[in-house]
Amino acid sequence: MKMLFIYPPQWNPTSVYLSVPLLASQVKNAGYEADCLDLNVKFFNHILNSDHLNKAVDVCVEKHRKLGKLIAEKYPDAAENFNSYSIEEQTMFLKFKKMSEMLAGGVDRLRKTASKTDDAVSVLRNEKDFYVPEKLFAAKKVILQALKIASLPFAPNEIIFDNYFSNPLLKQDWVNIDSQCKDREVNMFIDFFENYAQKISESDYGCICISVPDLSQLIPAFTLARILKNRTDAKICIGGNYITQNMRDFMNHPEIFEEYSDFLSVGDGETAIIELARFISGETELTQVPNMVYLNEENQTVFTYESKKLDFENVAYLNLDGYDFSEYFSPEPVLPIQLSKGCYWGKCSFCDYYYGQQCFDIKNIERVIDEFRYYMEKYNIRRFAFIDEAIPPKYYVKLAQAIIDAKLDICYYSFARLEKEFTPEAMKTLQKSGARICLWGYEAYSERVLNLMNKGIDAGKREEILRNAHDAGIWNNVLFIIGYPTETREEIEQTLDFVRNNRDIVNSVTPSNFSLKKNAILHDEIGKNGIVSCKTNGEFYTVCKDEIEGVPQHIRRDIRRDFHLELITDYSGSIWPVNYSDFDLLLLYLSKYSLDYVANYKSEENLTLMFR
Repeated sequence: MKMLFIYPPQWNPTSVYLSVPLLASQVKNAGYEADCLDLNVKFFNHILNSDHLNKAVDVCVEKHRKLGKLIAEKYPDAAENFNSYSIEEQTMFLKFKKMSEMLAGGVDRLRKTASKTDDAVSVLRNEKDFYVPEKLFAAKKVILQALKIASLPFAPNEIIFDNYFSNPLLKQDWVNIDSQCKDREVNMFIDFFENYAQKISESDYGCICISVPDLSQLIPAFTLARILKNRTDAKICIGGNYITQNMRDFMNHPEIFEEYSDFLSVGDGETAIIELARFISGETELTQVPNMVYLNEENQTVFTYESKKLDFENVAYLNLDGYDFSEYFSPEPVLPIQLSKGCYWGKCSFCDYYYGQQCFDIKNIERVIDEFRYYMEKYNIRRFAFIDEAIPPKYYVKLAQAIIDAKLDICYYSFARLEKEFTPEAMKTLQKSGARICLWGYEAYSERVLNLMNKGIDAGKREEILRNAHDAGIWNNVLFIIGYPTETREEIEQTLDFVRNNRDIVNSVTPSNFSLKKNAILHDEIGKNGIVSCKTNGEFYTVCKDEIEGVPQHIRRDIRRDFHLELITDYSGSIWPVNYSDFDLLLLYLSKYSLDYVANYKSEENLTLMFR
């Protein structure tokens, strides 16, 4: 019995995503055959070339002509009476509007972008060009425009490296998800997936597993699952963090198991996937497979049972034998590696990362060192992203010293909490071992707000820790939240002023608007602690529309947008003053150059406007 593990669009295509090779390696270690297929990177390669883009322009011109004629004849009042029309008609108006905006500059301008795209993609992969900031950011600007062109025939839906935006008029309810999975007018993945389904059907897979870590992959993943269920005899299993977060909602829709998937996998998959392989091979019953949701003989969705605590020490190393790193949009791979499960603090009220985690666990340091050696020797990988929620400071320093003692020539980045244990000596040890970026959860300047968040750190120590990291040669990326419940406009400005006044130690920022997540601790406090009420934007949307005491949602969005614009204007020639998803590429720059070089780089060109 052979299994296939697929990673679908959309995710940043600069590196391998962990879950697919991790689960495939578990299955291989258990004695079964398994293949990996990164359809995310293959899709981006499919659409980011001049031939595809020129065809997209042709399709767009013809569709725009037909829509313009139809709207002029039948909907002359569409602009004035937009809300009086059906969702289908409104979607058509939005499609025409987006096409009109893109075509306003002329077809030749779009074809010029198409002609530059092949070279732009080459820049991201060519080491010589990649490390010239002006070339890199110019290439990213071309690619951003190219993705708009590739998306245009399917407007209002759109894909970028950072996200996939589905129809903004639709809630994330199953009827709308189901509709978009089948609608060729807005679904840009159907033709591509059908071609791959033909190739997949030629292999004798007993089970095909699709990983869905995030909302941006929901429609692509279910589109793929439906096609594969129709085109192959394989059992289809969909899993990932997003499935776990929405398990109860999926269980309310037995029709999913009739048309899209045979099983949904929730929670940790490392043990469950081996038991699923045994079931597919006829060695056990489905009821013996942990963490599975399926449709029983009574047409009811049922959950088997929760798996035992994962023995984290025995999780397989990644087998990357089938991967072609030259397909990725980066000159060298940055491999995600997981040192721990869960969060050692796990009490922040706004966070939902803990959801579905059994408990905090962390790997033995000797095992981690051996794992680094394995990737270095077998795949020549020396750049890593630690994808842990946070690593305890004492463990982190011990690991860093072990890396130094083992003389491993690596570089890496990670999330971290602003804990007082990150002393000057600790940060020097981390930097010497290869740490180049720390993504710090700063959250808010106000100690009152920080306490409401239950962040569990000393607010007064944060600036000192950031300075310790900076002085050691580590890039500080500060993450903060705008508009936590009861936070005042004055308190928000205190946070923004901290960034403005400390640009010498705050190298980049990732600002986000407060969002009430349905699986966060704070969601259970509706009616108190500043949460007045909340509404869902669809059952499969993990972020709620909230009403809070404090700054309303639309004002939070404006503050974030204006601050983002302020930074990219004030630091227009700088590299990455604002960063959401480019940390792999930033790590490569910091691995080649010093912190001072990257942080103080100033170009005569307006680099930061090219960022996102």
